[in-house]
Amino acid sequence: MRAAARLILPAAALAAAVVAVVLLPHSPGGLRALVLEAGPLAPLLALAAWALLVPALFPGTVLAAAGGLAFGAVGGAALAVAGALAGGLSAFALGRTAAGAPVHRLVAGRPRLVRLLALLEHRGFGAVLAARLTPGVPAGWLHYAAAVSPVRLRAFAAAMAAGAILRTAPYAIIGDGLASGSASSLAVAAATTAVGGLGAALLTRSLWQQR
Repeated sequence: MRAAARLILPAAALAAAVVAVVLLPHSPGGLRALVLEAGPLAPLLALAAWALLVPALFPGTVLAAAGGLAFGAVGGAALAVAGALAGGLSAFALGRTAAGAPVHRLVAGRPRLVRLLALLEHRGFGAVLAARLTPGVPAGWLHYAAAVSPVRLRAFAAAMAAGAILRTAPYAIIGDGLASGSASSLAVAAATTAVGGLGAALLTRSLWQQR
């Protein structure tokens, strides 16, 4: 009964997020129009949307681009970093509450998995950041994968914040660049993404050598 009770809140929160994903627009322009209807409270509404929608695997790229359209390159990028962190922490909390203990019991007695979890525990920041910066790795699933690992909350939060600067903020800059026709914004976004990819390669190599 106690285990079932622990699942009620995460399940309810995730269900609410899924409903929101179904009802909300799925385009940056549609989200921009909806957010701006809140007037002065628009940034707070956008941040709340990140915290609610990311656990339901709503694309952060769409949220970031909508922020760039609504608040410009600088404001949109700042909101993207804060929102990605808020959404990541929400998903992390849900995953750790619902599945952390069962996964730990599952891997007990499996030496390879135990060694992998030990690496994640002691090198959590580098491991999460490398995964976050690697092109093609979905951030939504990464949140839950980290949640059921021994990665410390502080390391996870720091890695997600750093990763958001290089992987999420560029989409806000792209959104602003497409709206304003600014070639420099698009160039900055491309350069930032390239730096993130290089960082992922270097971090992965370092982790592999220390495996």
